[in-house]
Amino acid sequence: MKLQYSMAHEPLLDVNSRDTLVANMKKAGIEKIWIAGFFSGNMVDIEELKQAKAFAESHGLEVGAVTIPIGHPGNALNPDDPDLDLEIPKHWHYRVDSRGETVYYCGAIDACLIEDNGKVAKQLRDAGFKEVFLDDDLRAGNFNEFIEGCYCEACVTEFNAIYGRQETRESLLVQVSQKLNAEVMKDWVAFQCVKVTDVVKATDIEGVQPGIMVMHFGDERHGIDIPSIREQIPDTLFRVGEYQFNDARFTNPHAKAEELLGIIYHLSFIDKKFAYSESTIFPPRSLKEHNLVYKAMLAITAGLENVLFMSGTWVLEESYWHAIAVALPVMRELDRETANVPREYPVHLAYGTHGAYAEAFVPTSLPLLAGMPVKAVRSDQSGEGGELLLFFGDYQFGAQWQEQLPRYKQVVFDQAAATKNKDILQQLQLTTNNITFWDQQATAKPSVEQISSLQRLVAQGSWNFPRFVEGNHIGLVWLKDSGKCILFNLLETVNQGILHWAGRQYPILLQPLSFAIVDGEGAVTAYHTEVAL
Repeated sequence: MKLQYSMAHEPLLDVNSRDTLVANMKKAGIEKIWIAGFFSGNMVDIEELKQAKAFAESHGLEVGAVTIPIGHPGNALNPDDPDLDLEIPKHWHYRVDSRGETVYYCGAIDACLIEDNGKVAKQLRDAGFKEVFLDDDLRAGNFNEFIEGCYCEACVTEFNAIYGRQETRESLLVQVSQKLNAEVMKDWVAFQCVKVTDVVKATDIEGVQPGIMVMHFGDERHGIDIPSIREQIPDTLFRVGEYQFNDARFTNPHAKAEELLGIIYHLSFIDKKFAYSESTIFPPRSLKEHNLVYKAMLAITAGLENVLFMSGTWVLEESYWHAIAVALPVMRELDRETANVPREYPVHLAYGTHGAYAEAFVPTSLPLLAGMPVKAVRSDQSGEGGELLLFFGDYQFGAQWQEQLPRYKQVVFDQAAATKNKDILQQLQLTTNNITFWDQQATAKPSVEQISSLQRLVAQGSWNFPRFVEGNHIGLVWLKDSGKCILFNLLETVNQGILHWAGRQYPILLQPLSFAIVDGEGAVTAYHTEVAL
């Protein structure tokens, strides 16, 4: 485990407070910081960056660089700072959405923008930085299920020239939003992905390791083709996305579960050594200290080696550093016990076919809330071992999924998936015997009744993997090779349940927001951190 922090450079130049800041960070176990050097087309003073870097390194911290390569569509860095300069350069042009509206503060990816990002990488390298991490504004769409991109006249003309089409903004809007032409959708998505990848490639220069911070469940529909980036730039760093930045979201058990599902999903495409968490607070002070610690514990549970705390340009205050420092021994112990053990996920949660199909965005967290060792998978993820496939939600059971059918002992369809795929399933039932129907519909915010119902359904099968048969809102990650499981309480209250494992049952009791490791004999080792509710 390596704890890291992303920040602006100015606090490292403030002689009145910087010594205290660095001391607090080091007490909290921070080993590396990432300094923002480029904001939406505007370069930070290079001499100031050098000074900030030198000061941090003189206190034993490693230093990398972060850039905001195209600009967020709004102040996603620090709402407390109304003077933050978010305007893009005059020689860039704004992204235009499918309705023809200008997306302010956000540059369209063109040759000029790509060239500028390449120049920035060279400047940062010459200033002594060896890594350039591109922030998650590097995408072609927002946090939703839709295919977006830039629909300005220049981009549409470029698309037509490359793909031999004669589309307009209006025709693309109709075909993409109404899903009328799969080939046009694939081409338009591929066009966006190439642009995003080209920005990463521009920073892949001698002496620099590039990285891209991927949005929560970000994929091809957002212009982010992780397999393609890895193929073209094998040593790329990836931050695996999360979305629950504040207490209003994160206190919900399903939100915590979604965060872990998102991390695990992206790790299917990325080597662990190149993956970073996004343990973020936004806006400032909107997440309680113990919840920031919980985020870090979730990252460790998923097997991440690099835990990256983020807070935009606002600097974490002393109370946060204190909370991390107090929790540090527990975090390190959990990491020591689990770091080198592969995570095993015999339960698969179907998550579409490919981003270009713009299927439902963010899968249900139901099976994780029900205490199953589960990961979200796509049909194009061949070679992924699994025993039980849960096909829940508005997803098409197309040809690729049908090819995967024999791999699973059982495939369970909820009512939404069964209705959407009624004709296909009627045909398949004539030749297969591993399809089961659940008489409920999985939701984004699963109820206790839904959780219990799914547990009862799964209990009808013969499974050797660990899972909860009673109780709810206890997550489980299986460390099969070591014969153990990581358990975590998603509730802010004491929680209990019954763990079923290899024919035996064990009662489990967890303190609020606590973690634990249980072995195959039912012995539990608790990992408590301070919780101030």
